[in-house]
Amino acid sequence: MRSIKENSIVDYMSKIDFKNDDWKLSKIKEDMRRFLGEEPAIEVVYKKNLGFFINESTGQQETKEILDIDKIEVIFTDLDDKFKKIEFKVNQIL
Repeated sequence: MRSIKENSIVDYMSKIDFKNDDWKLSKIKEDMRRFLGEEPAIEVVYKKNLGFFINESTGQQETKEILDIDKIEVIFTDLDDKFKKIEFKVNQIL
């Protein structure tokens, strides 16, 4: 069973649109500090994808490296004073 802090984090993270570029890590930390009473450690893990594009002016195929968010890990102190880590797969949140 999840604690109140865990439920609050899961609820907060589920409301963020990570496909939109408007989110900021500093804002997430600040918001979580308010309801957790501490600033959690947050790690954003990216995955690299190769994208193939056709240049319309030259007709040539170009390859570009695209960074997508794979997962976000939130580390915090739970109610029992032990560190906990919650991992969110971004495509599962959406």
